[in-house]
Amino acid sequence: MVILKKEAIESLNEKLSLPATGIEQDWEVELADSNRVHEFISYYKKHPLTSDEKKALMSLILASYDDFLNEKDSNTGQFWNDIRQAIESDYDLLTELLDYWSLPDEDDSENWFKITPLIRKIKV
Repeated sequence: MVILKKEAIESLNEKLSLPATGIEQDWEVELADSNRVHEFISYYKKHPLTSDEKKALMSLILASYDDFLNEKDSNTGQFWNDIRQAIESDYDLLTELLDYWSLPDEDDSENWFKITPLIRKIKV
């Protein structure tokens, strides 16, 4: 996992009314919500965020979208297009996060996240 700044997490918890307890170990995984993917993407695109907030929110978006893919077993193209555009606009900021989700050292697709093939397509 990517290490996220506490201040960014606390800020997003408040701004997005997330049900955080403050003792989450993997904040983005524990608070991922497949039903809020569109809301999280919209917030990322429409609100001014610090670099740390962008990293944290994109972590939450990717975890939420991975959950969405696992639950729905289908790809909602518009969600992914919006996520991809956001990633491309902040690519340099998000490289560590992209490395995590792309699983660059894992060749067996059985061990991949559902989102891994999508991330691999946009990684430079």
